[in-house]
Amino acid sequence: MIAHRLVLSLALIPFGITAVHGQDAGAAFNRAPAGVEESLRDRVKQFYALHLEGKFRQAEVFVCADSKDTFYDSDKRRWQSADILKINFEKDFKSATVVVTLGSEMRTRVGTIPAAFPMATSWKQEGDSWCYHVLPPNKAVVASPWGAMQQKGPEKGDSAAEAPVRPDPSNLINAFKLSKREFLLKGYEDSTDTVEIYNGMPGQVRLDVQAAQMGGLKWELSKKVLESGEHGTLKLTYAPPDKSPKSFYNINLLVEPLGAVIALRVVFDIPEDVKKQLPFIQK
Repeated sequence: MIAHRLVLSLALIPFGITAVHGQDAGAAFNRAPAGVEESLRDRVKQFYALHLEGKFRQAEVFVCADSKDTFYDSDKRRWQSADILKINFEKDFKSATVVVTLGSEMRTRVGTIPAAFPMATSWKQEGDSWCYHVLPPNKAVVASPWGAMQQKGPEKGDSAAEAPVRPDPSNLINAFKLSKREFLLKGYEDSTDTVEIYNGMPGQVRLDVQAAQMGGLKWELSKKVLESGEHGTLKLTYAPPDKSPKSFYNINLLVEPLGAVIALRVVFDIPEDVKKQLPFIQK
């Protein structure tokens, strides 16, 4: 059973996302007229349903007339899932920002894991229907789970400099670093061990630590929230109930909003006098 749940998480502030019960009072005055939101939701769902099937050509019918060329030339990805997270209407209710959570997979050092990428998309009314609106690409701006991000272009006069490379969101997790993936504790007396955490991603992070219950073992995060560029620690403390040998123990560290799961191993050492009785242990 799950005994503890410590949370470290990535804020989606650039999208203006808040919990449903935490929306500010002004949200009630941004409520769309009857049928408007339902119509928009239906169009967004149909548009992304075609992306899930890889039918990008058919999806063009949902794209605004002035955006078709840009959509046609843009990189496209076959997502595994698409869910509407939030809709923000403009005052005239003829345009809106729709935040969609797009499901995919991510390769990490511990294997392939599910991942979710919140993306802000623009929609507007064209005639009687809603359509997907996208501006011509700006090479200095890249979409990410934290919103639009500026990239530094070539220095003026540097003819050898190349255009900025669009980063793959699935590689963002590589900027989240741990000092090690294994804790070493003593299975026969009180001990502690610490893993250092560094958030090199461009947004704020929350972490969620989950593990099965084990008597005498406690863990503590120095910070439940890490800003971009900040360091933190995950500390394990163990007070063994007895001196008997202990088997390996695993902890999962969840990283949001990328949905990454990092497996951490806990090894319990044995007394030196016991090691001397085990000839197969190399010193």
